Amino acid sequence: MIIPLHMSQSFLIDNPRARVALPSLAALFALFVLSGCDGSSGSSDSSLTAGPGADDQPIAEAPAFNTASGFVVVREPGPRLPVEATVEYTDADFDAGLPAIVLQVPDGFDTTTNLPPNFDNLQNVSVMAGELVEVVYRPVDPEGELPGMFPEELLQGSSFDDNFDGTKTFRWRPLQMDVGINAFTVTALDPANDSYRASQTIFIKVELPDDPSTIPNVAPMLDEFRPHTVRVNDPVVIELKGIDLNGDTPILEIPDLPVGGSFNQHPRFAEIYVLKFVPTTTGTLTIDVVARDSIDSALTAEESISISVLAASAFTTTGQPLRALAEVRDLRIGFAALQSFYHRPDGAIYADIAEREFNFVTPENSMKMDQINPEPGRFQFAATDNLVSFAQSADMTVHGHPIIWYRQLPNWIEQAPLTQVEQHMSEYISRLMSRYKDDVTVWDVINEPLADNGSLRDSIWHKAMGESYIDKAFAQARAVAPDAQLLINEFDISMEGPKATALFALIDRMQANDIPLDGIGFQMHFFTSFDQFTELEANFAKVAERDLDIYITELDVSLAQGATLAQQASVYERVVSLCLAQPRCKAIQTWGLTDQYSFRSIFDPLLFNRSYQAKPAYTAVQGVLADTTQ
Repeated sequence: MIIPLHMSQSFLIDNPRARVALPSLAALFALFVLSGCDGSSGSSDSSLTAGPGADDQPIAEAPAFNTASGFVVVREPGPRLPVEATVEYTDADFDAGLPAIVLQVPDGFDTTTNLPPNFDNLQNVSVMAGELVEVVYRPVDPEGELPGMFPEELLQGSSFDDNFDGTKTFRWRPLQMDVGINAFTVTALDPANDSYRASQTIFIKVELPDDPSTIPNVAPMLDEFRPHTVRVNDPVVIELKGIDLNGDTPILEIPDLPVGGSFNQHPRFAEIYVLKFVPTTTGTLTIDVVARDSIDSALTAEESISISVLAASAFTTTGQPLRALAEVRDLRIGFAALQSFYHRPDGAIYADIAEREFNFVTPENSMKMDQINPEPGRFQFAATDNLVSFAQSADMTVHGHPIIWYRQLPNWIEQAPLTQVEQHMSEYISRLMSRYKDDVTVWDVINEPLADNGSLRDSIWHKAMGESYIDKAFAQARAVAPDAQLLINEFDISMEGPKATALFALIDRMQANDIPLDGIGFQMHFFTSFDQFTELEANFAKVAERDLDIYITELDVSLAQGATLAQQASVYERVVSLCLAQPRCKAIQTWGLTDQYSFRSIFDPLLFNRSYQAKPAYTAVQGVLADTTQ
C-alpha cells in the first residue's frame, strides 16, 4: 500500500546530474529561511502569508470515488471551499454602454470600398431574474445587402430565433444563477465576403427581484457528458453533475443501477454524484439518470448517458512499449498527465497505457499556482500528491511544471502590491519545492518568460523585479532542491526568430552570472505543416554548445486541414530522430496521452486516439526508438 505523500518518508529518485549549490546560493537560501520562506507550516512574523498547515493536508478518498490501482488516492479535506470570485464584467462596464464592435478583416481586403456590417438599434439590457428578455437583431450592410449572422455562444436556457424577415430574436429568461453582468455576442457576416465579420456584444444585467418567489422554478438538468471508451472488467467511475438554474442542488437518481455498482453523493461537491461499477460485457452501455428538483420533488428531468465497452484485446499494441525502447537509450519518454484521471470513466485504461508506455510524467495542470495556492494561506496538494504516488507505483520520474509562470495565477497574486511580489514568489517556491523536492527531479522553474518579439514578457513577476526575477527564482530553486534539473520552458524556440535569439541571449547572460540553469524545455505544439527541422536541429546544437540539456517538454502534432495521419506520423518521426541524434537531448514528452483529453483535442494531435487506439504516429515513434542505426 502506498502511504499518502504527506505522510511518507522521502523517496529519492536517482538523478545522474546532481549539482552542488554554490556557497553564494546557500547564503541566499539562508536569507530566505531567515525571512520565513522555508516552507514550514504556519506563519512567522516576517511571512506575508501562512504556509501549509494541518488543515491543508489531503486525506484518503474512499475507493468508491476513483479507479486507482496500486496507490491510494487522497483528496482535499472537508467540503469544497469557496474560491475568491472572479468578476469578468462590472457595473462600470454595463454603464459604459455597448462595447466596441470587433472586426475580422481578411488579408488584403479593402475596408474603404466595403464598409463593415453592423446592427441596428442595440443597447445593453437590465432585467430582473425571472423576466423574459427579448432582443431583436437587425443586421445592416452599408452597401444595402442583407448580412448573415450567428451567435458566438448561447446563454444557458436562451434561444436565437429566426423571424424570417432578415432579423432574429434573442430570447432568455434568466434565473438566480444568472444574477450579475452577462455578455452575449452576435457576429454579422458581410454579404460579399463572409470572412469579413463584425462582432457586437451586449451586456445583460440581471438582478434579484424584491420577491424571489416570483421567479419560476424550472426542472433541473444533467450537465453534459461526453462519450467515453472503457475496457471490459475495468472499474469505471462516472461523475454526474446536476444543474439547477434556480441555484438549488438537484438530487440525482439511477433507477436501474448496474450490477454490483454504487451511486454516492460526492463528499465535497454536493451537486455531483459518483457511479462506480465494473462492466462485464462489451458493447454500448446506456444508463438512465433522473435529476429531481430539491424543492419540488415532482419536478424531474430524465436523461441517458452511454459508454462504449471494448474487449481488452482492443488496447494491445505490437512491438515493445516506448519506455522499454527509450530506457535502452537512457532516454526519458513521457506525457503530461490529465489532472485527476482516476476520476474519469476511462481512468483505468488511461493509467494502464501510461504505465506501459512511459517512464516520465509531468502534471498538466495540478501544479499551477492557481491550483496549488488559490488564496493566501490556503493550499491544495491532493492532485499533485496523487500524481506523485501514481508515478512511484509505475516507476516513473516526475517532472514538475511550472513553478513561475505569467498565466494561471490566483487573483490575490495578480492584485498584490508590487513591493510584496518578490516575497510572495520566494514563499511560494520554497513551499512548493520543499514539499516535492524528494519526489521531483526535473523542474520548469520559469515557464514562457519571453514575448513574441523577444522581449521579456510583461508579467506580474517582471513588473515587480525586472529581469532579476528569473535569476532569483533559479537561485532559490537550486537552494531548495540542489540535486534537481532546473529548466527554462518556452515555445516558438524550435525555429529561427526573435524568441530563439532572445533565449540564447538570456542563457548567455545567466551563465555569465553563474545562475544555476541545467537545461531548456522545448515546447513543440506543431501542425503537420511544420517543416523547419533544420532550424530545430541548429537550435538543439546551440543549447548543447552552452553545456545545457535539452528536454522536449510539450510535443503534439495537430492535424492541419486536409492533413493525414501519415503526415502527422512523419513530423513525430523527424522530431524524435533529431532528439536521438543530439546527445544532450534527455527527454521527450507528449503534451497529453490521448486525443480525448488533449487541450488541442479538435486537431487530434497525440499518439493515441479518443478510444485509446495507437495511431500511425505511435508506430512511427516506436520505429525510430527501435532503430539501432539512429
